[in-house]
Amino acid sequence: MKIGASMLATEDRTIEESLEYFDSNEYIDYVEIVHDYPYRDINDNNELIDLINSYDLKYTVHAPFIDINIASLNPAMADFSVNEIKRSIDLANMIDSTIVVVHPGILGFRGRGRKDLVYQISEEHLKVIGDYAKDSGVDACIENLPNISDFMFIDVNQLNDTLLKLDLPMTMDIGHAHTNGFTPEESYFDSIKHIHMHDNPGNDDLHLALGDGTFDVNGFFDVFAKNKYDGIYVLELINVDFIEKSLEYMKNLGLI
Repeated sequence: MKIGASMLATEDRTIEESLEYFDSNEYIDYVEIVHDYPYRDINDNNELIDLINSYDLKYTVHAPFIDINIASLNPAMADFSVNEIKRSIDLANMIDSTIVVVHPGILGFRGRGRKDLVYQISEEHLKVIGDYAKDSGVDACIENLPNISDFMFIDVNQLNDTLLKLDLPMTMDIGHAHTNGFTPEESYFDSIKHIHMHDNPGNDDLHLALGDGTFDVNGFFDVFAKNKYDGIYVLELINVDFIEKSLEYMKNLGLI
């Protein structure tokens, strides 16, 4: 099993301190770099790139999602958002990563009543991003979003249909799927190439340790093993204690 963890859990540390922690953990082989505040400028710092590449770790990249909206009705904002995601694809090449996680957009206040148009804009820009990623040797894996007002593609079936049309892979976020009522069986799709793992009570995207919410974690692992998923399982948690607790949970299940 390929196990990774997101730097979301170590944002209170320097990059070096974060990587030291992940490198010292016997179960973590992959680190997902959140290419957003406070790490947005990694691309422009050769010393940081060299530092990242100096560890015996493999990497994935989460493209920016704060103040970013590829589905914006404002073309300048949408283009800026696409370019920010392209920077993440460029970063992936700098650190030998082949996975970049991308959010598909937000409906926005002016988008209300114009839903079809906003989804059309999102699809157009997802294709641009997907083509740029493919040309760069990277998979832009589009993530299903949690049940939060105005978030797009919270219905995983809708996201999967769109990705099949665009020939793009999915990041399945099981916590997000849980906030939208999807069971483990309903959360598996052949388009999935990357996974985010965390738990919640079903009505709030809290990014809790595995087993601390109401998601059927055991069923999830069974379903994805049965379907021979061989990608990375990334723990996307809000602190290091939750990482340790989740790894212990997985040990108790006999997974690691």
